[in-house]
Formats: sequence, structure tokens, C-alpha cells
Amino acid sequence: GQFLYCGKKATLQIGNILPVGQMPEGTVICCMEEKSGDRGRIARASGNYATVVSHNPDAKKSRVKLPSGAKKVIPSTNRAMVGIVAGGGRIDKPMLKAGRAYYKYKAKRNCWPKVRGVAMNPVEHPHG
Repeated sequence: GQFLYCGKKATLQIGNILPVGQMPEGTVICCMEEKSGDRGRIARASGNYATVVSHNPDAKKSRVKLPSGAKKVIPSTNRAMVGIVAGGGRIDKPMLKAGRAYYKYKAKRNCWPKVRGVAMNPVEHPHG
């Protein structure tokens, strides 16, 4: 198996957890803390990652590019895991049948099936 190390003295290897301020610019990270000590809130979905953009040692802040493309300034003491979350490309595979979509959306909010107004009769919808 693989040994994972956590803390300030951990080496910069995939899977290790260390403060963002100790990582060089351009490092790909995941499971990043938004506030110090919240155990990782950002970039946790399958295939997601964030990137360390820059550091400000005077203010002890680091600038990070999030999976959405937005850039966020966080404290340099916040911890993050080096690497990318597993399971990338999960959404590229087609569902192929309605039953798989049914079980996918059953676990979420009631947003399936979504019937278009154009497909309805005129008495049922203004777009019919």
C-alpha cells in the first residue's frame, strides 16, 4: 500500500496533506480547506482539482484557482491534499436508459422527469 503523510514536514507527493503556503505555485490540489480546520470543503467531487496560483508571505495568504475557474484568497495555513480526486470522466458515460436516470435523480431533489411545455397540449401549457 501507500503511506500518506500529513503536516508541515510532509513531502510534496500525491496523496500527502500539507499547508497551502508550503506548496509551490502551479501545484494541483484537492480537498482544500476553506477555513482553517474545517477538514476540506473545496474540490472534492470526482475528477475535480484546484491549482495554487500565488503566495503572499507578508499577509500569510495564498491565491488558489478553484474548479469553477474563480480565484480565491485563503490563509496559507489551510491544508490541502496534493493531487486530483479519483473518478474523472464519470459524467462522460451515457446513462443509456431511463431507469439509471431515475435512480440517479431519486437520490437528489424532485427534478426528474422534466417535461417540456412544447411537448404538451395547448390546454395544459401556454407553450403547447
